[in-house]
Amino acid sequence: MPSRQSVDRLSPPAAAMPAPDAAAPSWRRHAWIGAAAAFVAYESALHVAAHQPGAEVAALWLGAAPFLLIGFVACRRLAGPLPAWLALLAACAALWFWRAPLAGHFGWTYYLQHVGANAALGAMFALSLRRGRTPLCTQIATAIHGPLSAAHARYTVRVTQAWTLFFAAMVGVSTLLFVLAPVAAWSGFANLATPLLIVLMFAAEALYRRIAFPGMRHRGLLDAVHGYRALMTARAARPGLPR
Repeated sequence: MPSRQSVDRLSPPAAAMPAPDAAAPSWRRHAWIGAAAAFVAYESALHVAAHQPGAEVAALWLGAAPFLLIGFVACRRLAGPLPAWLALLAACAALWFWRAPLAGHFGWTYYLQHVGANAALGAMFALSLRRGRTPLCTQIATAIHGPLSAAHARYTVRVTQAWTLFFAAMVGVSTLLFVLAPVAAWSGFANLATPLLIVLMFAAEALYRRIAFPGMRHRGLLDAVHGYRALMTARAARPGLPR
């Protein structure tokens, strides 16, 4: 655990973090609602397909969809629109051609999605805890509140550590269930329990923060989202910002 002086030194100045753009179009400021609805619909479809006998091919396409999308976006950025579309069509054709043998292993696409996403999130929090870096939750809290007190800064370090452990636990439990339990049981954890556990984690942190800092003006989840967006915008505009 860093000392008070080191935590204070790691905290970036509030001026480096721009405030959320209040003049942004309404659809942009509320896009998270559509994103959340799409996520819930997709997770529900994954879970239903995993439990539906004879739906292995549909489950395969659902599981492969994010990988196809990520590959398309990456190819488009690297090579341009035409090669990206050609690569996407080729991948879809290959997936369709090999759908029969691959459908029997559709669970791997689910597993790689779940473990990959949780591992990436865990790494994002963990890497920000390295010496000389600013913990991610410290950066977000600074973007929301401005300069932090020493106690608040230390608290954000612990919250960053907690989220790191949380996502590591998700990876571990997911792997154990995938190896030891049927795909349908694993899907219940990955597609239903994991989002609920994330919500509970946010709620538990918010409750504890209100107990630990009763005199502080507390913000909600949307403010954290805006703070993260402000942080990412500031990083894109000024690559030299503390990380």
